[in-house]
Amino acid sequence: MSFIPRFKFDGMVRRLPVYTAITIAKYELVKMSSGYLTNGASGDDEVEYVAIEAVDNASGDSGAKFCDVIPIADNQIWDATVSATPVQATHVGNDYDISSKTTIDVGNTTDKVFHIDEIINATDKIVRGRFNKPAIA
Repeated sequence: MSFIPRFKFDGMVRRLPVYTAITIAKYELVKMSSGYLTNGASGDDEVEYVAIEAVDNASGDSGAKFCDVIPIADNQIWDATVSATPVQATHVGNDYDISSKTTIDVGNTTDKVFHIDEIINATDKIVRGRFNKPAIA
């Protein structure tokens, strides 16, 4: 599932150039590197954008393709996939790190990038919350 926008993103879509030799999936975290979009990763302490379309630039040069993204702000609400089954008493109301370009790591609180407000589906590991801009760490 990754990151699905729920509220407060109208009119924010941007079209940005994609870095060479990468593939971007819909609803994954992306960031700028040398003026181009690249994939988000575990350990990122700031997040910049969520891709809202899939783009394959695996064999293209930097800037050969573009991707529509939503810039992340602290007032937006997102549904997010987490790394383990979320527990109301443990995870709701706390801040967690990024596990990958598609997942929040509910076992790590170093960078505190994402705040969990509620559990949407514990079985499917889906929560609702917001990104901390800037991260709390």
